[in-house]
Amino acid sequence: MQFNEEIKAQGKAHQFLFGWSSQLDSYTTSLRGRILFDSSNLNIIPDSFGMPFRQAQGNISDEHGNLLFASNGVYIMNATGNIMLNGGALNPGPAVTGLGSIGMPMPFSNIVLPFPGDTNKYILFHHSEDYLGNLASYALFMTVVDMTLDNGKGAVISKNVVVNSDSCDWGIAACQHANGRDWWITIPKYKSDTLITLLCAPYGVVETNRQSFGFPSTLGNVGCPMFSPNGSKFSITSVKPYGSAYNHDVRLYDFDRCGGVFSNAKIDSIDNKVGGGAIFSSNGKYIYTISVNDIYQYQTDTIDFHGSKKKVATYDGFVSLAPTNFWSSFLAANGKIYISSYGFVVDLTCIEYPNNPDTLCFVNQHSVHLPAWCFRGSVNHPNYYLGRLQGSPCDTLSWVGVEENNLHDFKIGLSPNPSTGSFKIIYLLPSNESGELLIYNLMGQIIYRQTLPEWTTLQNIQLPNVPSGIYQCTIKCKSGSATKKLMVVGE
Repeated sequence: MQFNEEIKAQGKAHQFLFGWSSQLDSYTTSLRGRILFDSSNLNIIPDSFGMPFRQAQGNISDEHGNLLFASNGVYIMNATGNIMLNGGALNPGPAVTGLGSIGMPMPFSNIVLPFPGDTNKYILFHHSEDYLGNLASYALFMTVVDMTLDNGKGAVISKNVVVNSDSCDWGIAACQHANGRDWWITIPKYKSDTLITLLCAPYGVVETNRQSFGFPSTLGNVGCPMFSPNGSKFSITSVKPYGSAYNHDVRLYDFDRCGGVFSNAKIDSIDNKVGGGAIFSSNGKYIYTISVNDIYQYQTDTIDFHGSKKKVATYDGFVSLAPTNFWSSFLAANGKIYISSYGFVVDLTCIEYPNNPDTLCFVNQHSVHLPAWCFRGSVNHPNYYLGRLQGSPCDTLSWVGVEENNLHDFKIGLSPNPSTGSFKIIYLLPSNESGELLIYNLMGQIIYRQTLPEWTTLQNIQLPNVPSGIYQCTIKCKSGSATKKLMVVGE
């Protein structure tokens, strides 16, 4: 499949949950509800699960679209609608204490990722906000769920582990590494244009990059950091008050899935109103910026980013208790974009054909009627099916873990391990074959390579000055390959 087909596949991104009010009224028929998406349709159903949602929502389904669990930033709900075992008390601090159980008000502040290399585990990345005078988040947390526990309903095995303690703005974005297993995670630094990037691998979460681009600083409430479905682009919007109006801009970057590096940054002023972020079309060619009363379309593959701006919709004034204008958005598994409103509403707006240019995208306002309230609702789903970037320098994991499937046993040994970077590798090559030793860092980059002549069985290796961490030592030849992990520690 091509990536724009994969993003529309039924599976992990199958569901959007909603529901806020504890009172039934003339507008609603249910307390809660969910939308189920497949490749071409949606099914809206009322539900009785107990979790309320504001703007924060992370959830994940299995490959058949069955919900595994969801989080509103305060606790984790399992598929039965109950609090998951050990799933309470997320995001310790005054913000959650003040909210009770109604859910965090921060968009894109929860995201669920498959645990790299372990199909039974998932990681919820989440953050909170400071309610004591700022809009910053002072920690990015990691909570791990093991779905084999509690009779398959899942249980939290580690919770609120701090993986970044800098002050950051709202929103967490994730993109699959070019190796097809690991994940890049990006968060925006508070009152800055700096993007902080971390790598999530089987060995842990480490910060890899901080990049600034000379753009105007933000002042809290930046909008929904987001990778394009194919991972080649990244966007974020910024809203900064000035007087009675706002500086509302969109920022677009190229992204390297191998190195986790941003480049070719562009910026454009959207309007002088408050806005709720931006969202990519499924083919990645367009990005839609959401202002409270207008929606704009930009082209992502043009040099003249500013000149590609087109207004594709203006709010038509429809009200269901509150104005059904524009705010948070998400790209669903059917390839359409759904947009919630700034206040309490029971209708969503849909961009029916987001891969089409200008008004041919067809913004269908308040066209999706819900059985329960939705308050600025969105869901943070990365492209779970992006896979490895074939042919890239980081497409290395086809060599990893295949030792058991080879007809030849390479008998790799490393000594000492852990090492300071100086170590001995022993091995057994197939008869009459030479080989190659490749050593990769966590980002899939080759940091050392050496030819292994026929019949050799031992090499003394001195790595260049590399940081402490886990490295992969791979031996390749015509008959196959094998890999061993090497831990490097500082002297």
